[in-house]
Amino acid sequence: MGLWKYLFGKKRSKKLEKSPYLPKSERPLDISFAENFTLNGGYFLYNDSIDLVNSNFKEICFENNWSPKQVVCLNQNLSDLFQTYYVDKSSGKLNHFEALLIKCEYLICNTGKFLLSNKQINHFKLNDLPKTIIVSAKMNQLTRDLSQGMTLLKNKYKNSIPTNITTLKTVLKSKKEKKNSSHNTNSKIIYLLLEDF
Repeated sequence: MGLWKYLFGKKRSKKLEKSPYLPKSERPLDISFAENFTLNGGYFLYNDSIDLVNSNFKEICFENNWSPKQVVCLNQNLSDLFQTYYVDKSSGKLNHFEALLIKCEYLICNTGKFLLSNKQINHFKLNDLPKTIIVSAKMNQLTRDLSQGMTLLKNKYKNSIPTNITTLKTVLKSKKEKKNSSHNTNSKIIYLLLEDF
């Protein structure tokens, strides 16, 4: 009887099963980065125009009671654009400023970190930088992981690989941790001004 049901009976719906050998479908890079970055306590600001970038920068300053001159920048063009204090030096300490405005090499999506080099932070160590960092970046700087970011970095600077390569991450802390480690300058508050235009 089973054969007759099979031949003349109801058609069985075939359930498609995913093969374990097919690659997993990945989330879009921007969504993956935004989730990982904000999960760790970062502030993500999406911008679709230069006016919105300037407005968001002013809002960050207003929210924290800073003037733009209390924000230091190591890039002359970026400093001129946002009218911040420009410093042309490669060592010492900058942590007496309220915030640092920088660009980055790449945004690492699977961890929510930023890949930096001496092109952004000169030869400063992370603990010599202000506790708040504002990163200006573009959508085309999103990379899947650190390995891809390092490959892109090597290809970008074929003749002279940068020095002081590091990753920057914001750390989400509980109130108790904040109270006990308020002097720790390695954990940073990070605002991302992501440009998509």
